[in-house]
Amino acid sequence: MKKFLAVLLTLAMVLALTACGNGGNGGNGGNSGNGNGGGGDADGGQSSGEPIKVGVYLPLSGANAAVGQSGVEGIEMAVEEINAAGGIAGRPIEIIKEDEENDPTTAVSVVNKLINQDEVVAIIGSVNSSVTLAAMEVSEDAGIPMVTPISSGAAITGSGNQYIVRGQANDLLQAGAVVEYAIAKGYQKIGLMYQNDDYGGGARDVIVEIMKENNMTLAADEGFEASAADVTPQLQNVKAAGCDCLIMYCMYAPGATIANQAAQLGMGDLPLLGGGGLTNAKLYELGGENVVGVVNSQTFLAGADAVNEFSAKFIENFQAKYNDTADSNNAMAYDSTYILAEGLKYSLEQYNDLSGDHIMEGMKAIKDMPLATGTITIDETGDSIRDKILMVELCEGGTYKLAE
Repeated sequence: MKKFLAVLLTLAMVLALTACGNGGNGGNGGNSGNGNGGGGDADGGQSSGEPIKVGVYLPLSGANAAVGQSGVEGIEMAVEEINAAGGIAGRPIEIIKEDEENDPTTAVSVVNKLINQDEVVAIIGSVNSSVTLAAMEVSEDAGIPMVTPISSGAAITGSGNQYIVRGQANDLLQAGAVVEYAIAKGYQKIGLMYQNDDYGGGARDVIVEIMKENNMTLAADEGFEASAADVTPQLQNVKAAGCDCLIMYCMYAPGATIANQAAQLGMGDLPLLGGGGLTNAKLYELGGENVVGVVNSQTFLAGADAVNEFSAKFIENFQAKYNDTADSNNAMAYDSTYILAEGLKYSLEQYNDLSGDHIMEGMKAIKDMPLATGTITIDETGDSIRDKILMVELCEGGTYKLAE
């Protein structure tokens, strides 16, 4: 790992000089200031062997398209770096992208295509836990490893599926961190609104259990459909219960709906908390002043002190490549690509093949690997175990800071 890092850091300096000569480049094109390692050929240099096909399925349209695009940015940046450093044993990674439209049925269809038509050896995806849960049954049946960069539902790695790895932090950690934050802040009457699917419902079960361990119960417990345009009935129940804070476990779009309608009901001063699904620039775009002050769990914050050298280089290189500050979804997708690269490299080095079982063996052998979101160990279930979960607060203008 250190040898690869050294090679890539040297490559970063060369590319950085080139970038200075060419000028900055925003958007998806342009040169990447490579600086990180983990999957490259120890000899360095551009990869030129037979491509290793990796499928990517993300919501590139629909309700979670902003998260899907962030994921693509992170994956493409990681692949560019790995390939520029020699690829995997001299073989470049080739990604084949599919839009799962934030729909489990579509996800099953595109994953079947990636496996049976495109003949990928591994898959990265997706965002919504319900989507990933449906798609990973297909990859399990085919013996194809899947790395989910963003889905946090506890059922994903709790299902017994032997071909799944997660880059995101499990909701057992994230939802737990949210409840512990609320308790530490002294809130006594905690309300919960959750989107009624595997993501929100799974988090609800964790929240209820952790509160029970603290001899507490939810003052309000309200489910809603993620597509709901009106959540005022649930908010009225939260208001009637006299809640002193509200956990909204949902994605960014329904989170904005809750905040906007809470303000309309005179509940604008109610502290709002939530999980990592809220972290997106679209939350501020949709909610404006009503979402300023929202606190949620997260694995990464570019504005915080970098957790390691790998993370510092990622933040710097992402800014140079996309002319933008990396968000958590960029970082988790980037990390997930490097996790998969370790599995591919291990399989080729140890067995001279790319079988699903050997790739999984390699990923589950990862221990204390420095990545953008922290130092990661993959446990037997496929979960990424990291040193801590952050709590971040949304500020004026849509920026984030560490919550106090």
